Amino acid sequence: MSQFYRNQPPEQPPREPEPPRGYKPEDYLGAPHPDQPPRRLYESVLAGLPAWLPRDPLVLGAVFAAFAIAGFCLLGLCLLIVLSESAIPRPSAPTAAALATVTPIIVTATPEISPAPPYDPSRIGSFLNPFIDAQLEGMQALVIEVLDPVTGGYVRSAPVTANTLEMQQFITAFNIAQAITAPDFSCPDHVRFLIARADGSFVAIGACLNGVVILRGADIPNLGGNDLPMGPYFTDILTPYLPSTYQALLRR
Repeated sequence: MSQFYRNQPPEQPPREPEPPRGYKPEDYLGAPHPDQPPRRLYESVLAGLPAWLPRDPLVLGAVFAAFAIAGFCLLGLCLLIVLSESAIPRPSAPTAAALATVTPIIVTATPEISPAPPYDPSRIGSFLNPFIDAQLEGMQALVIEVLDPVTGGYVRSAPVTANTLEMQQFITAFNIAQAITAPDFSCPDHVRFLIARADGSFVAIGACLNGVVILRGADIPNLGGNDLPMGPYFTDILTPYLPSTYQALLRR
């Protein structure tokens, strides 16, 4: 058996096939990747957007549509404002003739106390209750004004309000009938009483200080321009509201 294999010719190694014509080594080493197609415009836009923006085409379309509508609304509002301003006529400057026909308005101060009525001597000696004559029932407030001899103006005290002990004292002081005397024109109104009545109206009553409190003024109608000296109770009630110089006028 061994003799048989020994007489056989040796087997030839297999031969590699010859490369085909037009053989190029790079065909077998792997061809380079083909060039990728260029990006479309839509893909370029998506690549340039911020990372936080969604990439869904529908969502992006809705966002851009909302911005577009807001821009158109803002533009329309601006146009509306411009057109409305142009439609309003500008006021024309007054002519010289129109200015010449304007009547100046002069504002004068309203006196706080009505002018004194004419002096009526027939009322002298008669008795008068200032509380009833001036209709002071239901007084809501009372302000005392004291004459400043240096400036000629009046200095106001704190108001006396209704339903207080002080108001009740002044109601009692005014509600006493006294005899009317002739007016003393040499005695100024050292004090003024500004009184708010129950109906909301106001009265102003002057007072001369000459030993006693002397009431006067047009808001006491039946006084007739005369003076009405009050009793000692009125002096006691008013004295705490007066400066020392005026308190001395009531001690005579």
